Amino acid sequence: MSIPVGTAKHAGWFGTFAMLMGATLLVAATAFAKTPVKITEYGIYSQDHKLLKKTTTIPNGAEVRFGFCFEAFIDFRDADSYMLVEALQHPPVGSKDSVPDVGYSVPRMFKVRDGTAYGCAGYHARNADDLRPGAWKFTISDGPEDLVVKEFTVK
Repeated sequence: MSIPVGTAKHAGWFGTFAMLMGATLLVAATAFAKTPVKITEYGIYSQDHKLLKKTTTIPNGAEVRFGFCFEAFIDFRDADSYMLVEALQHPPVGSKDSVPDVGYSVPRMFKVRDGTAYGCAGYHARNADDLRPGAWKFTISDGPEDLVVKEFTVK
């Protein structure tokens, strides 16, 4: 079976179009690829923010500081700081107004050097009432993109 000449011409055009669309999608996918992130340390910290123990299991019952530090490439070289959103989700913790606290989400400025944001996020439980057993999930976001997600388990 032979292909009419007009059809072969259109097949060639379609092949070129498909190749160009594929290249465009590859470039778009690369542009929206995940931001490279590195968690530099995590665990339990002292009052002066020194790492005491590298762990994701946090003991319940006494005063404790826990969290993590990170580096996130954001390619924002024109300033020395950049706003990201820090969020924490955790099991319900009692509060004075009777509405249980289940976390927060707050914009924060982080230091930037050579296109990389640097920072730490954490929680300071002053007593057992400030800390409930279960999953404690920290998220650092840039707009809709979650750059860092770090979970701890309180036991």
